[in-house]
Amino acid sequence: MRIGRLGLLGLATLVAACEEKPPAAYRVGGTVSGLSGGELLLQLNGQQSVTRSENGPFSFGTPLKEGSDYVVTVASAPVEQECAVEGGTGRVAGADVSSIQVRCGTRTYTLGGTVEGLRGTLGLSLGGETLQVTATGAFTFTTKLPRGGAYTVGVATQPAGQRCTVSNATGTVAGDVTNLSVRCVDWYTLDTHQAASVVIGQKDFTSGFPHQADIAGANTLDGPWGNPVLANGRLYVSDQNSSRVLGFTGVPAANDASAAFVLGQPDFTHTGENPGQGGLRRPTGLSTDGTRLAVVDSRNHRVLLYPSLPASTGAMPTGVLGQQDFAATGNACDARSLFLPEGAFIGHGKVLVADSANNRVLIWNSTPTTNGAPADLVLGQRSFTTCTPNDSTGDGTMDATSSASTLFSPTGVWTDGIRLAVVDTANNRVLLWNSFPTGNGQAADLVLGQPGFTSRDTATTATGLRIPSYIASTGLQLFVADSQNHRVLVWNQFPTTSGVAADVVLGQPNLTSADAPSPPTANGFSQPAGILLAWPQVVVPDAGNNRVLVFTSR
Repeated sequence: MRIGRLGLLGLATLVAACEEKPPAAYRVGGTVSGLSGGELLLQLNGQQSVTRSENGPFSFGTPLKEGSDYVVTVASAPVEQECAVEGGTGRVAGADVSSIQVRCGTRTYTLGGTVEGLRGTLGLSLGGETLQVTATGAFTFTTKLPRGGAYTVGVATQPAGQRCTVSNATGTVAGDVTNLSVRCVDWYTLDTHQAASVVIGQKDFTSGFPHQADIAGANTLDGPWGNPVLANGRLYVSDQNSSRVLGFTGVPAANDASAAFVLGQPDFTHTGENPGQGGLRRPTGLSTDGTRLAVVDSRNHRVLLYPSLPASTGAMPTGVLGQQDFAATGNACDARSLFLPEGAFIGHGKVLVADSANNRVLIWNSTPTTNGAPADLVLGQRSFTTCTPNDSTGDGTMDATSSASTLFSPTGVWTDGIRLAVVDTANNRVLLWNSFPTGNGQAADLVLGQPGFTSRDTATTATGLRIPSYIASTGLQLFVADSQNHRVLVWNQFPTTSGVAADVVLGQPNLTSADAPSPPTANGFSQPAGILLAWPQVVVPDAGNNRVLVFTSR
């Protein structure tokens, strides 16, 4: 009996020894620092939670078994604070985990935006940080600021040959700042009386005869007039007295270059005036939106629209403004007609035409898709059916003085989609609108070339003009061909007040000279009549010398 009891006890001991012990379990925790009010919610493996409202140690309630993986994350942080977990992932290994650090601090926000037009390296500054930007598109500073923090973003270093400006550059942080807008434009560094680097239409800088005193050819010009165009690697020049447009492969790098193709004529030797779809009669200004080409066909009282950039002789336009079809050549004073137009601008979704002999500028708010489409807006007149110069009342009688709302033989037009500039030729001035006009006959905001809107005198000064013709701008610098002063004036800052003086002059040794040198020179003009800004070149048709001069920014 005694032996039996001992056997049962031994058996029980053996069974107990064979049973597995439950695995050990350990707690996961650490320390919170930097917390300043509010509640911090932490999670363990997305299941357990712990809340803390002050700094110090923390630990999740349920231990994890030996060998278990753990991930500690911040589920939510107090308002205007942000907390980060350090050492929050790992595997339980024979002891409680107490090394996790949760560091909190004031919530900060990013500052950034977009850059457009950049073709170099731009340095942007924010506090002590300088961010190097090398391409257009989005950018974000490394520096972050808390809500309520004031910021100022500036340009620390400009890219070579450009000037960049920052919009929305100052403010107070209320969240991530994403509306910083940086716009970069070409910057032309030119000297007064600078010599041209290349001449087109002549063999050298001292020659000036029409067609080089010979018959027309691919390398000759006769009275080039109006703004040239450079697009898709092709330079277009309006050769007015030859009733043609010459197309060159890029801006020539050597004198006496030959065109690659011609528009308006069957070949390079014909110069006759012609109507019809393929003809031209004294063409003047050119314009492009980068896809289409607009040709002002002055004596045919129309503007021809090419759906793509012409690349060969015989290319045909598919649209026409000012006429109902390609056969018509009449003129009239209404919303559909033109009378000796001189200049055009196509871009920013709009088409503008300087309808010179009708003393007005017509505006189409979208590119017309039908021939002879009526304009949407008229400037210089109160309505589409009045065309008298300087007629502010619209009664058909010319006023004694000009005004902010009248025009007299306008030629050049330019816009950046916001501001508008019109060369008001016979009033010896340039009118500027600070915002794009929305009503017929809307008055201009500023005037250049005159002390006020009611004067129209000629002058040869830094603030005066004499029969100006065409205009071009980078959006920052402004160029005006002051034709009868035989010069091109340059404003290095887009004018914001009337009557401001020009900064640089091409074609003259100073801002009070108006000589047309004979024989021609490399730094003189005779009736400059157009401007193309094609970095680093400034291309100017020199009509009286039957040539085009190319100046290079230094």
